[in-house]
Amino acid sequence: MPSKDGFQFQDRDAELVHLVHQLGVATVEHMAQHVERSYHLVYKRVAKLEDHRYLSRVTKQPEKGIWQLGPEGVAVLIERGLAPETIARHRLRANELKPLGRAHSLLIADIHAKLLGESKRRLEKIALWRQGQDTWDEATWTEVDGTRRRLPVRPDAYFVIEHTGRPEGKNRMHFFLEADRSNMDVNERMSAKIKAYRAYHEENRFQKKYPGMQSFRVIVVTETRRRAESLRTRLEYLLPTANLQRAYRFLSIEDLGLDALLGAVEKGPT
Repeated sequence: MPSKDGFQFQDRDAELVHLVHQLGVATVEHMAQHVERSYHLVYKRVAKLEDHRYLSRVTKQPEKGIWQLGPEGVAVLIERGLAPETIARHRLRANELKPLGRAHSLLIADIHAKLLGESKRRLEKIALWRQGQDTWDEATWTEVDGTRRRLPVRPDAYFVIEHTGRPEGKNRMHFFLEADRSNMDVNERMSAKIKAYRAYHEENRFQKKYPGMQSFRVIVVTETRRRAESLRTRLEYLLPTANLQRAYRFLSIEDLGLDALLGAVEKGPT
């Protein structure tokens, strides 16, 4: 039923709101590309959705517009079966992020949106995408001198790509995502992350947390090809075998795509 100002929530609005839910945070560019409509038309609709609390703006003008779900958006997604009822209990915190945190969240959203967009016309689909503390774990890395270090395993996202044209049980590929914005010291933080993942794999702890996960893949996505190549080169001492190099991929967002991800899987298991 139309509101007093004539606004009426439509199916195309649900598509926009659902995308924002999937990405966590989203820009008008994300939404316009996903629904394949002009930026101007989508921007006008987003403004209406914000006015009626389906979306909530994270940033203040004149900053670039970033949106998260609003309370009415949560309700409509649950009502339409597009999200579980548990999202009503989740506190949305994007508006509490510092500028660097927002930029990092946007890079993750860029990655997610790019894969979602590609999957619209392919048999490979994103069957699962998880972010947050429920993906966190830890593992023990043993240094060359025998020193044992407990390291956190905290992926930016864990996701599963499903090939809908293949038999059940042989059609799912699992990935951990690290989104790199070139603000990490290569020799410290990123090397610690790779060590943590390797220990996590070697201890088989991932199989307890992610039942059914057979392959182990870590994708590091950077903003530039130069950064991706720098990481690959400077961290190769931690990935000395061909199997490890296939399992740990360094890609710029420009080169990221389903073919780039699945091509590594097709070459062989870890």
